[in-house]
Amino acid sequence: MMMMMQSEHLIQTSWPIQPYFDSNSDYYENEYHETFSSINSTPENSMISSGLYGCVEYPLLGYDQMQNPSPVYSESQNINSLDDVCRWLCDDDDDQELEEIQSTVTVADPMEEISDVSEPECQTGLQNLLQAYADSMAMGQMELAKVIVRCISEKINPVGQILERISFNLFVENQEEYLKQESMRNFKKAFRVFYDIFPYGRFAHFTANSTILEAVPTHMESVHIVDFDLGEGTQWPQVIEAIAQMNKSLIITSIKLDQDQDSQFHQTRWHLCKYARTFGLNLKVQEIEMEQLMNTITERKSQKEFTVFNCMVGLPHMGKTRKTNQVTNFLKLAKLVLTENKGIISFGDGEEGERMGNHSNFPSFFNKNLTHYKALYESIEQGFPSYLKEARIAMETLFLAPFVSSKTWFQKWEEQRENTSCLNNNIVGLKGIKMSKENWNEARELVKEGESSYGIRIEGENGNEMVLEWSGVSLVKVCAWM
Repeated sequence: MMMMMQSEHLIQTSWPIQPYFDSNSDYYENEYHETFSSINSTPENSMISSGLYGCVEYPLLGYDQMQNPSPVYSESQNINSLDDVCRWLCDDDDDQELEEIQSTVTVADPMEEISDVSEPECQTGLQNLLQAYADSMAMGQMELAKVIVRCISEKINPVGQILERISFNLFVENQEEYLKQESMRNFKKAFRVFYDIFPYGRFAHFTANSTILEAVPTHMESVHIVDFDLGEGTQWPQVIEAIAQMNKSLIITSIKLDQDQDSQFHQTRWHLCKYARTFGLNLKVQEIEMEQLMNTITERKSQKEFTVFNCMVGLPHMGKTRKTNQVTNFLKLAKLVLTENKGIISFGDGEEGERMGNHSNFPSFFNKNLTHYKALYESIEQGFPSYLKEARIAMETLFLAPFVSSKTWFQKWEEQRENTSCLNNNIVGLKGIKMSKENWNEARELVKEGESSYGIRIEGENGNEMVLEWSGVSLVKVCAWM
């Protein structure tokens, strides 16, 4: 009973969730089946319904719904699903795994009793060391930085307080890999819970989709979406259904960023096209290199086609970061295309502190990132009861650790000093699209503003930026221009 009550509590952090379905699709019997990793084989999302576009509701669905669309919402089914996950999280086997992790890494004993007085002092000392590290790096004193890192290593703990866990991910790379391997064993369950409970990805997708659909002119016959990172395609079911309702045609072009992403693209294309057919939409999904994009757009140039450039980067559920030059090149190209074509740029960023402005020095940049990830870790920690520590560790390792690296932060700051990584430098001259009041209200409902530390605010010169925050700290920012 206690477990069921806890599951209900977790569900309350998101909008109504469509029950999950196991895929029995014959797609997995074809030649591509063997090439798919466990990460890509079962993408999951949740159901979000919105009345923004008249009386029609556009759900934000994942592949489970694409494969087995069902109009019936069964809360009890979803509770049972989360209950099963909670049982996994509390298995005795996971306690053994946690002990293995603790014995493998060289950190302070996480079970050691710490008094209420010593704990804040310990955190303050670690904070001061982190600040000293940033200062030494800014002054080019690498040997001093190495000494400080050794001091930090004596205070970090992968299962300790938030700052200890962040510091562990910042500086301990080899031991972090062990944690990742252990967490990957339950990736599907972790991803399912992570996306449904926490609003980061759903907020970004819903806000961008709403803005896109509101911007499509009624006289346009076709919509062409150029997606920077298509991934599993979890953003687009809502748009597919809406475009079908509008009686327009739809093309989705995926930018090929990695040479080894072909198998994932084939899977994503198959799912999206199958889902589109349920609404009578003949969807075309294609993949091209970024260098080929301009020629493709030019060849398709039409007065009746609306072009959407969509870029989602650094969202926690993505569990990966992209090279800064890839993002900036995409935005530059999008801006160039929109000077001659009717369209929109939608941009969702989970690392907005790194791209939204110039920092005069590395300590400023470092502290901005540190504040951002402390808030993100805190929001996750408060989403779980203490007895589900293993789940939190797994999710932090899978979805946050890839973004927390001292080397990566320093490299990104150096790029920013060259004025190449600041987002604002790549969209000068475009007009920001004001976020609608309806969109804002829907986002506030999504995060249950007022009932938690999550909040939604509007920013930008003309209100074209919507921000998901935690206790006043920005977590995810979505903006749009045309």
